[in-house]
Amino acid sequence: MLTFLENCWLSMLLAAVIAYLLGSISFAIIITKRVSGKDIRSFGSGNAGATNVLRSQGKLPALFTFIGDLCKSMLSVYLGGLLLCSLQLAPVAGSTLLTHDTENLALVGKYLAGLCCVLGHIYPVFFGFRGGKGVMTILGMTLILDWRTAVIGLSVFALVVLISRMVSLGSIIAGISLPIATYLLRTYLYEQPWQTVAFCVAAMAIITAIAIIKHRENIKRILNGTESKLGRK
Repeated sequence: MLTFLENCWLSMLLAAVIAYLLGSISFAIIITKRVSGKDIRSFGSGNAGATNVLRSQGKLPALFTFIGDLCKSMLSVYLGGLLLCSLQLAPVAGSTLLTHDTENLALVGKYLAGLCCVLGHIYPVFFGFRGGKGVMTILGMTLILDWRTAVIGLSVFALVVLISRMVSLGSIIAGISLPIATYLLRTYLYEQPWQTVAFCVAAMAIITAIAIIKHRENIKRILNGTESKLGRK
């Protein structure tokens, strides 16, 4: 692992910075400013995300926010893989992460970029480090990283929401399923090196942990039985 870091640290750093800056572009804040002249964080839940935009600004601004959040995470993941493949230094013999293997190298770059994009969305440098909860951004990056993982996450989300009628609970449980699905698919379906699998799972686990922390107020309301449900005013 140290050999790999020594070999690719510059391209990894560049991928991380670019992805973070892309993630820091908060479409919820930008679009709401354009529509109403106000900050989305002063409306409703105070969250800079598509759901709050939908509730306070309407369907069209929410649609543009949704598309923007998806696209920036997809672009970040794509660039992360591209940068690590095109800017890597000469491979080092005996690297345990197989730096000569373009597929594994690109995968590491993609997961790193996805993580940093989510961090940028939640803690945007352009907007005082107060952003959204990262749900749509996580969905976008997962669709590019592995559509099977995305399908598993969406299925868990839909099932939990159907049973509980709580979007927040669905988001939390779906988030927990992502690192588990990543481990199972990368290990048994794709049969990738354990070092690559470990990096991917760790990145997804960090994303999930941050997303859960951002839902801490929702968790309190769920435990207290006061969380809002679909169909209830």
